[in-house]
Amino acid sequence: MKLHSSPACESKRTGVRDWPQLGAVETCDRLNVSLVSLQEDIQQRIASDLHDSTCQHLIAASLGLMRLRTCLSDPAGAARLCNEIDASIDEALREIRAFAYLLHPQNLTVDGLKATIERYARGFAARTSLRVSTRISPDIDRLSYETQRSLLRVVQEALTNVFRHAKATEVRIAIGATSSHFQLTVSDNGRGMPVERAKPGAKAVLMGVGIPAMRARLHQIGGTLEIQSDPATRHSGTTLCAVFPRDLSANRRNKPQRS
Repeated sequence: MKLHSSPACESKRTGVRDWPQLGAVETCDRLNVSLVSLQEDIQQRIASDLHDSTCQHLIAASLGLMRLRTCLSDPAGAARLCNEIDASIDEALREIRAFAYLLHPQNLTVDGLKATIERYARGFAARTSLRVSTRISPDIDRLSYETQRSLLRVVQEALTNVFRHAKATEVRIAIGATSSHFQLTVSDNGRGMPVERAKPGAKAVLMGVGIPAMRARLHQIGGTLEIQSDPATRHSGTTLCAVFPRDLSANRRNKPQRS
């Protein structure tokens, strides 16, 4: 598969520039602490989303039921309120199902990363009504188990961001390969985002915790992350571009044995 890199991805390929030069042990320790902290932030973010969005749909349904009691003598008004209540409950159920699926750990030991991402994408599409397409090089399954697991988490977080923020209808996941690198792209046709929020060093309040978590996971495997978007152009969407080394010395024998 021929890899067509974007200029932004190409500029980052020579190395990670947003981390200080540290000893191997110190770098590993800092990354572990950073990921634990980010995971806690992600859990808090999900709790906030459930409170601020999903609970509001259920509250709206409850208020609709209260209003319905006053419209029993007005069939047309009662029918309209029933439709509003149905819509609120349906939206709450959609969000709960989507969040539960996005958080569900996937088992890489059965089929490898390619099949796992493809299966995960189908499940994501079924629960969110988004159209998801995948194009993944089979060589990705030759990476070590730990690397595959990190990449799967990056894909999960990218899809979570699309679901929460993009207002998109389509998502494309692609993993291509060259002789020395893989490139992962996750792109959507949504409303886009200011790229300043995604730059290394941006304030957490601007970009949330998803992007730093993806950047930290990619750094663990020697990769880099670029995000391209133009919110001024309608439906231009956002493209996440990750480049990471192709380590052919690691193969599937590194995976844990099936239980």
